[in-house]
Amino acid sequence: MKRAYAFIMLSAAGVACFASVDVIYFQAVGYSLAFVGVMTAVFNIAVTAAELPFAILFDRYSNKLALQLGNLLRIVAFVLFFLNLNEPTLLLAQVTAGVAVAAMSGTSNALVVNEIQAIDANRIAAAFGRISYLAASAGILGGAIGISFFAVWPQGIWVAAIAFFVAAGVAIATFRDTKADIVKIPLRSFLGQALGTARTPHAWLLVVTNAAAVAPFLLWQIKFDQVSLVFLAFGYIGLNAANIFGPLILRVLKVRVTHVAAVAALNVVAAIIFAIADGAVFIWVAFILHVALHGALQVLVSGLFHEGIPNSIRATAGSIVSMADSLIVAMVAPVVAIVGQNFGIGWGVTASAMLYLAVLVGGLHRGVRVEAEEVGEGV
Repeated sequence: MKRAYAFIMLSAAGVACFASVDVIYFQAVGYSLAFVGVMTAVFNIAVTAAELPFAILFDRYSNKLALQLGNLLRIVAFVLFFLNLNEPTLLLAQVTAGVAVAAMSGTSNALVVNEIQAIDANRIAAAFGRISYLAASAGILGGAIGISFFAVWPQGIWVAAIAFFVAAGVAIATFRDTKADIVKIPLRSFLGQALGTARTPHAWLLVVTNAAAVAPFLLWQIKFDQVSLVFLAFGYIGLNAANIFGPLILRVLKVRVTHVAAVAALNVVAAIIFAIADGAVFIWVAFILHVALHGALQVLVSGLFHEGIPNSIRATAGSIVSMADSLIVAMVAPVVAIVGQNFGIGWGVTASAMLYLAVLVGGLHRGVRVEAEEVGEGV
């Protein structure tokens, strides 16, 4: 499991090298916010198209090969971003990066969750919390490197990211290639079982929870950069610090998966506060509050979803949910970008409040409540 955590942390550091400044980078080199929204949509469509094949490869054939292919494609995508030849090349890079993320998103998490001995929602939530704060810790380092490069050589953010991804590839090479140790059922039955788990109420809660972050996470850089690049750096450090402390606070306060609706309600408030925030300190505090609460909600809902999934289909079921999530984000991101460009960042961010409200309603649904109440200890 330590090797899996090392891979996750190296990947997170690489992503952070560009994610800390990617929106303002593309604006700095001459692309509009609307085009950035289109790129986000293209990325998510690519994720949707590629999720299932890689998850099946992971679950039924080779864990290691799925991760190796994804990491290689990610490096190719970032070479294209570095070259920045024209708009079609950037869209191709987004497609390639989307396929890479599809290969590694659910699969890397499945590596960790499959090692849990006694499966229940709170133990799984604790594992996702650990993944979250380890990745966030690595993200602080990667973000600091990315912002430093952006200040002196903007294209260097892609070079730094590639270096981390190469290191992640070395980590993958040390993995034991765990081939699926299940009795191979026919593929149609296998997919039917995975689709069944992805149609549960908890699956849709996870889809909407993931999609809810698209507005603030797409637009936060612009809001912070309006103050200064140094303030942007503090914002990214705060973002990752919130991802570290969010899951830890769940553990300290003994927040259980039964509290999903309450945490969703807090996210509605946090998104609105961030949308209307003005002044450097208020913006920073509002953003950190929002990120911490979103991370807490994501951990809880992930625990609920993964509790009922057998290890043999975990990556595939997770990828089916991720496909639905990516489709929603592909539709929401361009709208958020256009609204933010034409009416202001605050109006764009408020889209998140509506999605968190949907999670709140879902969390109050009797079926979700009853299932959650059967879960034992807290996170």
